Amino acid sequence: MISFLPYHEKTVQYFKKQLKAWQFFSAAQQKEDQVKDLRNELLKNTYRFDESSEPGLYNKIAIAKNKLSLTIPVAAYQAQHAEELNATVAFIEGEAHIVFSGNLIGLLDDEELLAVIGHELAHVQLYAQLNGDLEVADRIVNAVVNNLASTPAHYETARLFNLYTEIFCDRGAYMVTENYKPVISSLVKIATGLKTVNADHYMKQAEEIFSSDAETKTAGISHPENFIRARAIGLWHQKGIEANKEIVQMIEGNGGIDEFDLFRQEQVTHITHQIIEKIVRPEWMQTASTMALAQQFDTNIPTAEKVSPIDGLNLQIETLHQSAKDYLSYVLYDFTAVDATLEDMPLGYCFQLADEFHLGAAFSNTVKKERKLTDKKVSSLKKQSLASLQSHQTNSL
Repeated sequence: MISFLPYHEKTVQYFKKQLKAWQFFSAAQQKEDQVKDLRNELLKNTYRFDESSEPGLYNKIAIAKNKLSLTIPVAAYQAQHAEELNATVAFIEGEAHIVFSGNLIGLLDDEELLAVIGHELAHVQLYAQLNGDLEVADRIVNAVVNNLASTPAHYETARLFNLYTEIFCDRGAYMVTENYKPVISSLVKIATGLKTVNADHYMKQAEEIFSSDAETKTAGISHPENFIRARAIGLWHQKGIEANKEIVQMIEGNGGIDEFDLFRQEQVTHITHQIIEKIVRPEWMQTASTMALAQQFDTNIPTAEKVSPIDGLNLQIETLHQSAKDYLSYVLYDFTAVDATLEDMPLGYCFQLADEFHLGAAFSNTVKKERKLTDKKVSSLKKQSLASLQSHQTNSL
């Protein structure tokens, strides 16, 4: 059985900590209401294929069920008044319902149709993992997408969760067909409407895109871009589970601060708190003004002996996008000007910390920009403020 991806598990763990939301979406009544709505929509807006009149279609469903180790009943439908080529699945009270739209069945050959069926039934296999928690997380994620009050980090988390879900289901299609080609050609046909597609040529096209732009990332909320899905299944075919690291880099990359999901946001928030702990560690920095500023970032900033150890912080900072490093530099800079009575000592101290945290260049650029100085004057100011700090430390001994 194919397994969920690490991002799926992270998302489940995050939302399970949001107790009210998790309890609401996992409640039996909430599920029953959604099941009722789905069943009504199926009855009103589709034609249900009969197994006796469509033996070829249901034979493919049986093959896919066997390959995915599913024993649930599965019914197939054709959506009415829908021209868009697509296939979706609904899991209702232990039964799977696959809905085709447009002329999808007529467009795909037998192997491609089998791949699409395998892809859709892989959704059901995914929902059953982690004791059904992934199905709950999937519904929360889709609610997030439709909630105008969601933050950009929530939207990005939902986007990535859905991308990884499609990657998982493409692996299900690969398991069913035992061939990457119909997985790729079916998704390209669905996207383009073409009657004939060469999967290997499309794979080469995908590789050309990545070789010309190493930062290529996914876009769109419901499906990864097709060339990324094609490359992902190609990597899975070649390397199996060893491909995961490369696929994660391909999907997530090293996004800027405006592209943070909830997990990257938490990471940078934690780094910020650790840096502030180090800033307010010296007793002379613990003035009313500096502590008030620290409290704006975290109401529980420890002082003096109570600071937590900063293990591996530099390594985390080094992997951040430049925009995140610039943000951290501005956090440092804020503490250089909050209390004028300290004169140049906070600036010298923050220059020192910036070097320690491998933020020296970013912090110097921040000082240059905010004080409207030349590089030469920034260098001179750094020496002057470090000398002031050294003098204070010497006199305090």
